[in-house]
Amino acid sequence: MMTLNLNGRWKMRAAECEDIWDAVVPGTVAATLLEHGVMPDPFWRDNEKKIQELLDRDYIFERSFTAGEDLLKQEQIVLHCNGLDTLAEIRLNGAVVGNADNMHRIWFFDVKPFLRPGENEISIYFRAPAPYLNEHPSGIGKPYTVLRKAACMFGWDWGLSLPDSGIWRDIMIEGYEKGTIETVIVHQEHMNGKVIVKAQPVCRGAQDLLFRLTLTEPDGAKLETRECAAGGTVYFEVEHPRLWWPSGYGGQPLYRLCTELMTQDMILDTREQRIGLRTIELDRSEDGDGAKYSFVINHIPVFCRGENMIIENSVIQKTDGSCYKKLIENSLRSNVNSIRVWGGAYYPPEEFYDLCDENGILVYQDFMFACSFYQISPEYMENVKQELKDNLARIAHHACIGLYCGNNEIDCIYTVTGATDPETTALRKLFGSGKDPLPEAVRKALWANYEPLFLEMIPELCSRYAPDTDYVHSSPSAKAPGEVTAFFDYAKDGDLHYYLQYNGNAPYQKIRTMRSRFVTEMGFQSYPSMKTIASFTEPQDRLPYTPVMYAHQKCAGGNETIELYMERDYLIPKDFEDYVFLSQLQAGEIMRYSVEHFRRDNEYCRGIMLWQLNDCWPVVSWSGIDYYGRWKALQYFIRRFYAPVLVSAREEDTNVSLWVSNETAMECNGQLRWKLYGKDGKILDQGEKSAHLSAGESASLVYLDYSRMLNRIEKKSAYLFFEWEHNGNVERGTVLFVLPREFYFSEPELSWEVKETGSSYVIEVTAKHFAKAVGFDTSEGDCIFSDNYFDLPAGESRTIEVKKVECEGISDSEDLRRQLMVRTLNDVMLRAAMAGK
Repeated sequence: MMTLNLNGRWKMRAAECEDIWDAVVPGTVAATLLEHGVMPDPFWRDNEKKIQELLDRDYIFERSFTAGEDLLKQEQIVLHCNGLDTLAEIRLNGAVVGNADNMHRIWFFDVKPFLRPGENEISIYFRAPAPYLNEHPSGIGKPYTVLRKAACMFGWDWGLSLPDSGIWRDIMIEGYEKGTIETVIVHQEHMNGKVIVKAQPVCRGAQDLLFRLTLTEPDGAKLETRECAAGGTVYFEVEHPRLWWPSGYGGQPLYRLCTELMTQDMILDTREQRIGLRTIELDRSEDGDGAKYSFVINHIPVFCRGENMIIENSVIQKTDGSCYKKLIENSLRSNVNSIRVWGGAYYPPEEFYDLCDENGILVYQDFMFACSFYQISPEYMENVKQELKDNLARIAHHACIGLYCGNNEIDCIYTVTGATDPETTALRKLFGSGKDPLPEAVRKALWANYEPLFLEMIPELCSRYAPDTDYVHSSPSAKAPGEVTAFFDYAKDGDLHYYLQYNGNAPYQKIRTMRSRFVTEMGFQSYPSMKTIASFTEPQDRLPYTPVMYAHQKCAGGNETIELYMERDYLIPKDFEDYVFLSQLQAGEIMRYSVEHFRRDNEYCRGIMLWQLNDCWPVVSWSGIDYYGRWKALQYFIRRFYAPVLVSAREEDTNVSLWVSNETAMECNGQLRWKLYGKDGKILDQGEKSAHLSAGESASLVYLDYSRMLNRIEKKSAYLFFEWEHNGNVERGTVLFVLPREFYFSEPELSWEVKETGSSYVIEVTAKHFAKAVGFDTSEGDCIFSDNYFDLPAGESRTIEVKKVECEGISDSEDLRRQLMVRTLNDVMLRAAMAGK
């Protein structure tokens, strides 16, 4: 095969005027306009509304290229476009060679009749998507359902409206003889300690060709080479397989499969892919209280500690391989072993799946449908069918993919439209489904559009291209499609999405009354870092309810909800920096409380995927890591409550049970220690206990009754500090016996030193008095601390490490000492109390 790469320098011009700009491909309209200063920064203040007019125009990308004689001699010549976003007409030397209308597809256009020797001209005309939606209203769903384009680009409850266009992935011209490799479908059979790998190559073009396939061991040793005709299958027998595991359960050895497409005397095309030998099953067996929702890998139940991933940047061109590398690195640092690719975005590139393969990140893969019914037609179904074939052919061989999911939340929207129970009826307004149930005839029409796509075509394609990976039609979903009558029934028969707003902003303590098989979405909003807020505001904007702050809060009532929960547990700070700090701490505490509850119930609940891992612009959101990669308090909490072996407390007034949850594949021996502190740091009780936990076991190890020791006044000064030590690791926690707003905080009188030790900086911090939520930040640079927002008992110290490779804008230990800012909940509550007097 011959390839002429068309990436690089193009020209972009507006269709209705003579303005023309240099452009980089892969690239988009927004990226080009931003580069040339034509578009104002969409992230600055309320510029979002100022950019819409620019994006409502049509644009043309064009360039010239030279076609050599060797290319022109090829039997087949195609224009290969890995991503055209979205409505595009492609011309070569003035002739229309094809049209595109799906951002998610890989497009091939026959260009042999249109090429000429020497210089050629290519142009791609992109029609603006927003005006198109206005001209083509949706019949049954939200406006974005008309286009096969990332739904969130039209705005979401965490994202701005930036409906871009452009050549967003690689573009090239390919010439080949007879045929090319389209994909290789891999199927594994595990039996009696060995694995049979079945590989079925699929080619595009002539069928009278041969395939030669070679399987190589993870260490590079060649295992076997086999041949088959087009349409055939080869079989490899692996005697002593090295199995692939999710992070924390084992290693990630990857075998290499090389496929060559041949004639008798010539290699026409090659493809190389890495595969992991493993079995993955979603256990949906019934147990008398609904059905399980549990991932079983290599016959071992795995607890998913996950997060949901959205698009990496609202300006797509700013997303590259380094973004995914940082995302996976941050996930591993946070004890995350699974990521959900959410269905309102786009299918990630190969780099993402490669990184997940290499690092043991299990992928819960949505197809790109979200939050609305889609009206199907024969043309629409054919378009989607090709989209799914393109992407399954591209990614299905990856070891990391644990599940395919048809869509995000459409099944539960269907449930909400017809439910009559009070809790689900209350959700209708939140979901935009109206006050009353829809007429049954309308619901039947909705389901008639749902069933052919999500219950017939998609599972059939998954069975063909991904035979070893299970499929569910929606998230959340129950075992029987379309038969749930109340929203919270998903909790016992499938997976659940849960936000406190679903219970009318109920106190978060309500979570302990719930059980759920699997929580696929759960989160609580907080503000990003003050440095991030400064990047999009003027000083006068930096208050919760200014127009600019509202412009960066896309969830209706979001800022009010954050403050509502603050009022319940804390004193509201007057200082905005304290307010931001407290919003982050609150989100971390609410998620800690929730996740620890579900992990203690790990025989029933088999996974949690928090909403959300990342941001695509600077915004108030549910993320643990903000747009600039800065860890919010939540991400530090995630690192702690996603520890493979978790210690947690269940408190009821002055009584506490201490639990340890072992979500590893090995038994665990450790030491549990606790101290009860009273006024002025006096130790009122202490103890320790050795314990053994089996793999996957969660157990209550100690019950502490302090009802006689702590009266109504004393418990306002008391706190229980506990820790679990095993294999040199120490996990910690703290219990207050009253809400923070009622606790008698004193000045913690912190002291700290910063030292340099080879590849790291070390911070030694000591608290004279109890310090709640010791939070570090730096004034100018950025870094990731080994722990943050942690508690320190009176008189104790903690050593915090900062790796130099995880620092930006910090030159040495003296610079870190100068920049270091320390804030505690004590400080925030004491200042708020003084301001309230």
